[in-house]
Parts: sequence; C-alpha cells; structure tokens
Amino acid sequence: MRRGASLALLRLATPILLACFAVAACHGDLPPSHGRVLLVGVDGASPRVIEPLLAAGRLPNLAAIARDGVSGRLRSRLPLASPRIWNTIATGKQPEKHGILWFVRQAGDRVELLLSTDRKTHALWNIASDAGLRVGVVNFWNTYPPERIDGVMVSDHLLPSEVETRRALAHADPAPSGPLVYPLEWRAPVERLLASRDRVVDVADPLADREALPGWIFERAIHFSSNTRDDETLTRVALAIETEIRPSLLLCLLPGIDRVSHFLWGGLERAELYPPALQPSPSERVAMLAALEAYYVYTDALVGALLARFGPDDLVIVVSDHGFEAGAPLDFLTGAHESEAAAEGVIFARGPGIPAGRNAGPVGIEDVTPTVLAWLGLAQALDMDGRPAAFLEVPAVATVPTYDTAPVEHLAVSPSGAEEEIVDQLRELGYVE
Repeated sequence: MRRGASLALLRLATPILLACFAVAACHGDLPPSHGRVLLVGVDGASPRVIEPLLAAGRLPNLAAIARDGVSGRLRSRLPLASPRIWNTIATGKQPEKHGILWFVRQAGDRVELLLSTDRKTHALWNIASDAGLRVGVVNFWNTYPPERIDGVMVSDHLLPSEVETRRALAHADPAPSGPLVYPLEWRAPVERLLASRDRVVDVADPLADREALPGWIFERAIHFSSNTRDDETLTRVALAIETEIRPSLLLCLLPGIDRVSHFLWGGLERAELYPPALQPSPSERVAMLAALEAYYVYTDALVGALLARFGPDDLVIVVSDHGFEAGAPLDFLTGAHESEAAAEGVIFARGPGIPAGRNAGPVGIEDVTPTVLAWLGLAQALDMDGRPAAFLEVPAVATVPTYDTAPVEHLAVSPSGAEEEIVDQLRELGYVE
C-alpha cells in the first residue's frame, strides 16, 4: 500500500479510538504462545482461474501463503448457495443445524431476507469472543442485525444500505436504517471510510477500462461490480478495525469475484456451451477472460493489504465457498454454480503448526472453524460436523459437547434500509423470482 494512502487511512480511523475503546474495554488477549488469526473469504473464487494464474506468477500474495504453508481445493456442498456455505464455514455445521438454508424465505406474497437471528448456532466469532478474544467481523453473510461481540461487527447490509439510501434521497424519501455496525459508536467512523476514495492498493480498477471491454460487457461490469468500490471499501474497513483494536481474530468477506464471474465466466468456456443469443464472439471471449483474470489479480492485492498486517506467528487462511461453471440462469449471464462441476473452492493457509509448501489435502467447508479453534487451543465441539484439517500439526485439544449453551445476543431487529437493494441484486442473479 502506498504510504500516502496508509496515512490517510489512519487519519480516517483515528477518531474511532476514544469512542470505541471504552465500549470494548473488557477484552481478553491470546495466550502468549499464540499469534492472531486472519480469515479472508473470497466469494466464488474458482480453482479453474486461480491455479493457472498462480502458475503464471500473477497472484503473488496467495503464492506467498502457499509457499509458506498449504494450498489446495476446498470441498463444498450442494446446493451452492452462498449463505448456506458461508454459515457452514463460520460454524463448522451443516445448514440443517445452523439454520440458514437459502437467501430468503417466502412470507405470503413477499420474500424476507434471512437474518443473523435465523442462525441457530454460535459462529466462530461468538465462540472466540466468549473465550475472551477480541474479534473483528466484516461483511460475512447473515450478520444483520449485528451481534454483540467483544470487538467490532460490520454487517452484510452495510454497503447495500448505502446504495438504497442514495436511491431514497434522490426521491426525497430517506429510507429507514437499523443498526448496521456494532458497537454503534463505529457507525460514524465507518461512514467516513465509506466516503473515502483513498486507494488501498496500487492496482488499477480492472473493470473501468471502457476501451478494453466491449460495450455491453463494460456496462454489466460497472453494474455488477460497483466499479470495484465494494471490495476495496470492505478491505479499508477491515484495515481500520485491525489498526484500532488489533483483534485476535479478524474475518473479512470480499464478494466481488462472485459478482463479476456471473457475467464474465463465458470468457473461460467454449462458446457452444451457450444458447446462440448468448454466445460470445472470439474477441469478446478474450476480453471477458482478461477482465476476469484482472479482477483476481486485483483481489490478490487486497488480500495482500490484509496479509501485511499479520506476521509469521499468526495464522492466515483464505477460502472460497465454491467455484463456477458454464451456465445461463438468465438471458445475460454466462456463469453459474449449480452442479458438482462448481463444487470446489480454494483454501490457502499458513502459520505456526502448518507445514510449508504442501497440498492442503482433503478439506471441507465444515472443517474451517474447527481448524481455527484447534490452532487457537480452544476445545472442539462434538456437535460440529467438521474436524481440524489434517495439515494442522498441533497437539490434541479438549472437547466440549457444544458451544451453544447461551443465546447469541443481537442488536434490535428493525429494517436495515438495505432490504430492497439486496433483493434486487438476488433477482438480477436469478436467485429470487
């Protein structure tokens, strides 16, 4: 990261100190023998793109994690719906246990988004917080309304609420806004971070070059990717949390690769896999693939900005929930994730207790939380469906029947102001009729 951008980030984050340290004064630290944990989720990152880019030397930050630790494919489970999978990653339990089965539920003649209150079990951040560890959570699925943790939670409704608020203000009808961030004192500093245009990384916006992309692809790229602002903004927020509270566990979910893959994936597939009206021309395929690969390179740089804050004594894990395949769920999309062909994501991990330069071996989405708990020396819950990954070389740890011994505390449930925007996004991707 450029020095000027770094200083600007710190200036934006500094007002958080006085307001928030008092709120989070009661916290614990990791035992001296342990470092901290960074868990980065990259929604929809496919091994079909990552593996060739790694071989070509275009993903230096993921390559560094692989060199110092392990890398490989992460087994997912059908149906490949992001809320189901990310909640399994965060809880170590299958959807039937954690309760998040889809994006929405039907409520009469309307649909309702599933919320954090629909999750029936503790997530990794609840377990760590209850163990006395300070935690930061940014944009994980189904974190609205935010949960009371020892640290900071920025819910997955934050960025859509900004879009919806701008839409409402254009009609002089401000939308209601529930609590999007916990603790509430973080809302104003987070809003300043949202408004910032300081760059987090020195990598050009891969979807902003109108000359490099055919017109229809450019227009879709701008629409679906928000001009890459979302991923960079979320990284900026995560960096501010890391700067201010130095959490023992920091989780950040970046959605951009999934969004752009839905319409750029056709650049990777044979044209004949699509209906005639949707078949890209040879030149369009070249442009689509180049833009898709550039977005992976850009995301790798964002991962690098987070990785730079964590040292060799810390555990770093990067995972994706699924890959992609050829598909046309709507008449303008070329990427889907519906079958076993897209059921593998990726995993990269490095830190003490992890061998260097090895394949991660068989790892499933339900194994991520047990692996982090084992590395932290926390007990394994017998009601989890996952187990610590085989690559983790740590002593056996104790077990407990469950971590679900008390209710998860949430802020009040009220409209976030983001509901309409999120449902519109799901409709555009074919998940909601």
